[in-house]
Amino acid sequence: MSNYPYPQVPRFETDALGIHTSYYEIGERNGRPIIMLHGMSTSADSFREMMHELADEHWLIAPDIPGFGYTASTTPYNFPHLVEWLAAFCEALHLPSVVLLGHSFGGTLAVTYARDYPEQVEKLLLLAPAVLSSGGYPEFVKRIGVGLGLIDLGSAVSQSKIWVRRQIKTPFYNPDSIDDSVWDRRLADYELARQSADVLKASAFHDLRPFLKNLHHEICLIWGENDGVVPPSDAEVLAGQFPNSQTHIVPECGHAPMIEKQAEVQAIARQFLR
Repeated sequence: MSNYPYPQVPRFETDALGIHTSYYEIGERNGRPIIMLHGMSTSADSFREMMHELADEHWLIAPDIPGFGYTASTTPYNFPHLVEWLAAFCEALHLPSVVLLGHSFGGTLAVTYARDYPEQVEKLLLLAPAVLSSGGYPEFVKRIGVGLGLIDLGSAVSQSKIWVRRQIKTPFYNPDSIDDSVWDRRLADYELARQSADVLKASAFHDLRPFLKNLHHEICLIWGENDGVVPPSDAEVLAGQFPNSQTHIVPECGHAPMIEKQAEVQAIARQFLR
């Protein structure tokens, strides 16, 4: 935590599938890009700490997914469309095969992309991925709607900043341990989150369970033991489905382990990404 406040990672723009796309990039272009896919109601800036700390060894690229951050909104909002956007993004940047790092909703997108473009993916590092969310719908919608402050299943733009500032702390196990600069960033993310309701709708009809056993990539799962958004019990279920996976449960940690338990997550990531 001594490196706070972290400066913003350099941000760039490109066109992918006709969608104006914003992305952050840092590290040496060593021929092995790591694409980082953020969760719902946040943005690629949620990886700011991790990008700065891993840039000494890795090439890290984090796009704002359509409808979030500085990337334009899109329609139709479903996973097949988002997969094609991600494929077009990789093509626009002339990337070789990639490592995918996905958090929550971004983890679902990562797994879907690996299913549809297996030869374009080397490994997957998944942080509390919402891969099994469709099986728990509508319970999942209720849980994540409350946990992320989306009571009306819309974006938080319509809510007061005081209310949102309180809600953005709920996914964390110990919000008092988080640097104040993080809350300002997450508040800004909420104000730019325009398609959170569309993510929930898309997730409800996107069942990946029949395909998980066919995913033969090396996969690393990281979960906060106290995650109140995507239950840690999902980790055991996924580990039983993925043919080649490892699982790490992080104590005293909520739904954003890359922020709440930075040292632990970064150490696991470095080991896995070797």
